[in-house]
Amino acid sequence: MNKKLFLIDAYPIIYQSFYAYKKNPLFTSKGLNTSPIVNFTYLLINTLNNEKPSYMSTIFDSNKETSFRKKEYYKYKAHRKKTPEAISTAIPYIIKILNTFKISYFHAPNGYEADDMIGTIAKQAENKGYLIYIITLDKDFFQLVTKNIKVYIPPFKGNQKKILGIKEIKEKFGVDDPKQVIDLWGIMGDPSDNIPGFPGIGEKNAIKFIQKYGSIEKLLDSVHHLNGKIKKNIENNKSLGILSKKLITIVTNIPLFYFHEEKFHVKKPNWNSIQKIFEELEFIRLLKKAYQYYKNIK
Repeated sequence: MNKKLFLIDAYPIIYQSFYAYKKNPLFTSKGLNTSPIVNFTYLLINTLNNEKPSYMSTIFDSNKETSFRKKEYYKYKAHRKKTPEAISTAIPYIIKILNTFKISYFHAPNGYEADDMIGTIAKQAENKGYLIYIITLDKDFFQLVTKNIKVYIPPFKGNQKKILGIKEIKEKFGVDDPKQVIDLWGIMGDPSDNIPGFPGIGEKNAIKFIQKYGSIEKLLDSVHHLNGKIKKNIENNKSLGILSKKLITIVTNIPLFYFHEEKFHVKKPNWNSIQKIFEELEFIRLLKKAYQYYKNIK
């Protein structure tokens, strides 16, 4: 039986937590905004209690905004607003919580993003016989799905968790292989990251092209079979399509990173440390859930 590794994609969950409480932020009696922290902490504890992982880690973006994607395309994520102060303030507390639970965490190295770090860890762990669950709200990870790498979408707004494997990705996007979602979004673009794609081509046509041609490269080789405005848009924006595919592709071989399983092993936490940070954050209900985990882990 494969060993299970759970990788938490930190920032989408932290942002989701922050915006979920934006109209009614959560504050401690001392005025600390805990909105960005609470859902992440719920997710962490529920995963520990329900999935009982032996191997786990949380991945953050680099502390420096120097992604190679930004150098390739200066408009990449250009529409993103500055990180809210409440989130910046919350990160040290989240790291402190991870430390108290003895859950490892990593920041993506300079020039890369958390997606790339997760992709690199997942592929190296897969090669060592692990079954990997990527806990995320980010659809970009669908491209990494294999027999042994799955996307774990946590419960949100009353929904149940979803675990997406090869079958689910194929059915969701009408592709033959999860890797083809890279070409799919390369064609239609991705507004959330300001990735352009081919102008004027939406999801319906993008799916049709992938089903027929299989990739952006083969679509470009066959563009003479098309006609009308779509043909013109593709012919006039070939380089934009190829660039979009490159921007969307998650790096799975960050140099000088090696998967050492001992760094990911879940160990029994220190209860006094958990109690101290949870009391500071005034997480009364969460403290009970944390104790349930603490008393059951060996």
